[in-house]
Amino acid sequence: MGRLNGKVAIVTGAGMGLGAAIVKRFAEEGAIVVGTARRENNVQNVMDELRKNGEYELLALHQDVSNREDWKTVVKTTVEKYGKIDILVNNAAQASDKNVLLCTEEEMVNLFKTNVLSIMIGIQEVMPEFEKLGKGSVVNVNSLAGIVSGDADNASAAYSASKGAGRSLTKHAAYYLAEKNVRVNSIHPGPIMTPMLEGYLKDNQAMADRVKQYNPLPPHISGPEDVANGVLYLASDEAACVTGAELVVDCGHLVM
Repeated sequence: MGRLNGKVAIVTGAGMGLGAAIVKRFAEEGAIVVGTARRENNVQNVMDELRKNGEYELLALHQDVSNREDWKTVVKTTVEKYGKIDILVNNAAQASDKNVLLCTEEEMVNLFKTNVLSIMIGIQEVMPEFEKLGKGSVVNVNSLAGIVSGDADNASAAYSASKGAGRSLTKHAAYYLAEKNVRVNSIHPGPIMTPMLEGYLKDNQAMADRVKQYNPLPPHISGPEDVANGVLYLASDEAACVTGAELVVDCGHLVM
């Protein structure tokens, strides 16, 4: 406990799933967490639930991550309330399920706005606060789809392309911001277990067997908390000499 004591973190896409798990882990480790999402009430619900188990400093804000003015508002509100920003977690993402022959121009552009443009704008808007501190940490939540295709990208051309771009942008930012003592890393989850996915696998033995074959390490599908633990490490001072890294959390998918 206490691995993020005194840190102020912004976490996008914080209203459910992995984003909610990241907010929880950061709060448990002592961070002040500003969670954002298009549906602010979802983030507030996550935070209200957390407060039942502890006295955490949490703030829910509305944000469209592809909109620069929303970023300016989130940064300004965070600094006015808490005085600084130490950590930025770009977790918000959009998915699709159309392959390269079916994907539309609109779908490709929309996913790039949410999955790539948001990373660039977020870093640009938070950087002045990092420079005031003389350091900072950015964690970009990517995907196996940024590295390989097949099962990893759910047959989505736009998702695969946008995650590949996010992977490259992470390395670019890591190189150019290193001189400012700002670390930029990415985490690449495989499938993440949800109640819906768990129910689906129970009813589809063939798919459950396929998951075990392609993700050989039990439990074969990571939980949100498993990925959140990786984000915690990259965000924390424990990773002080780590930048441009790609942390894969996939139950062994990439070793196949």
